[in-house]
Amino acid sequence: MKKFRILTALFVFGSFMACEQNEAIIDNVYDNNGQTGVGFTTSSTSVAVRPEGASATVGVQATTTSGSARSYDVVVNATSTGTIGDYTIGTVTIPADSYDGTLSVSFVDTNLVEGVPYTLVLDLELPAGIAVVGSKTTTINYNKYLICNDFVLVMNEDSYSDERSWDVTDAAGDVVESGDGYEYVSGGQQIVETMTLADGCYTFTIYDSYGDGQFDGATTGNYSLDCSIINVASGEGNWGASDSTEFCVNP
Repeated sequence: MKKFRILTALFVFGSFMACEQNEAIIDNVYDNNGQTGVGFTTSSTSVAVRPEGASATVGVQATTTSGSARSYDVVVNATSTGTIGDYTIGTVTIPADSYDGTLSVSFVDTNLVEGVPYTLVLDLELPAGIAVVGSKTTTINYNKYLICNDFVLVMNEDSYSDERSWDVTDAAGDVVESGDGYEYVSGGQQIVETMTLADGCYTFTIYDSYGDGQFDGATTGNYSLDCSIINVASGEGNWGASDSTEFCVNP
């Protein structure tokens, strides 16, 4: 099994190097074809809607630049669970001479129910001649703002949970919560940890001593750090030697 995991790691490293090379030449590829690609840089984001409202900004990237500003429309996907009165959607805007743009969405709390998660799923609506590069769809998870300090960490493990450890550090870099010393269980197990975090900003980091995350060649694991309906960190499969997420409690 370990030999297979070494080969997997080498394959992932090679794929990573290939991705870096592809990113370096993607502009040339699309230029040579006479085509521009546009896509969201993230597939999902989250926002808590206060009484005074809230906003979310999603990154967008193009494979070419233009001497003038460009804008593209988005449409609401039917899988969205919110209502049209919850949000106001702008347009994708990419400034002149730039590859990078944004989409801004504003939210209001009209009839949001506390403890209920909502999703706004948006699809790029690109004109003919513009290809999709990256993600065509982005999901904004939103909910009524709520006070929450009690967190639950769930780790659905691969067989090698003995390679697992994690910690939560505060804004000063001090470890305030941590866990390790888990046992090897063939086929995987579920590990649940609970913690209470004071208001403030933190970084959650999960580690794998072997370097292949929650994937052992047969079993694919995942993790999720949540406070009520609020997810602040998550990951799955081979995330390498570590995976970190910054988040704030009751911002």
